[in-house]
Amino acid sequence: MTMAPTLFVSGEGPLYRWHPLTKMALVVAALLLFLVPWEREPRWLAVPPLLTAGLGALMAAHGRQPASAWARRLFWLMAPVLVSLVLVQGFFYPGGRTPLWHAGPLALTREGLLFAATVGGRLVLAVGAFMVLLVTTHPADLTASLVHAGLPPEGAYLILAAIHLLPRMQARAQAIVAAQQARGLSLEGSLWQRARALLPLVTPLVLGAIQEVEERAMALEARAFRAPRPKTSLRTLCDSPAQRAFRWGIVALSGAIALFTRLTFGA
Repeated sequence: MTMAPTLFVSGEGPLYRWHPLTKMALVVAALLLFLVPWEREPRWLAVPPLLTAGLGALMAAHGRQPASAWARRLFWLMAPVLVSLVLVQGFFYPGGRTPLWHAGPLALTREGLLFAATVGGRLVLAVGAFMVLLVTTHPADLTASLVHAGLPPEGAYLILAAIHLLPRMQARAQAIVAAQQARGLSLEGSLWQRARALLPLVTPLVLGAIQEVEERAMALEARAFRAPRPKTSLRTLCDSPAQRAFRWGIVALSGAIALFTRLTFGA
């Protein structure tokens, strides 16, 4: 039986030995930094990219394969978002008063670019921290940690299913494309011809997803998922007082920075 596609990349190193909740604390800390008014001081806009670069250096210390997977997924997720932010906010930001470049009746403004840089930096940092969690944490470990933390098994399963959704849909789409090409489907030609060729792929993709939902429900029932008794796990998670102190410390530090900067510089 082949393993279900996930975002996890096997490897060795400290991050792989950290408790999943410790890595989730990095995500929470990155989300708390959303509240920092970076736009109040242009020099601060370099802080989120530097923190993201620090995450990249941390991943690079764990080998080429995990670091490459982290960087590649972060790029493909965020590149369209960043481009759209620059175009939309740069040209159409309501508070734009300092034009830097004109394209006909439109003007690229400094205020719009600063706003795009602020939002983009926040998003890249948060998604980068989340990718560190997904790339270095086995899905079973993440689910077990959430259940041990008090989350109901149903909630942990929903989170796990959401994390698996993108890689599973991608793998299913690739398999359907390969099968259709083996039957003579051509994906060459103009953009319109390729778009029309993709239409026959939509129906099997949707039907396959619906069928998988039924199969998952049957598998969960066969494993007594909703049984009232306590659940056990074959995987053992290592935690320590140092990790627990680190979790609370980094979340408290990020929250204190966000609160201090907002009280000092305003919303």
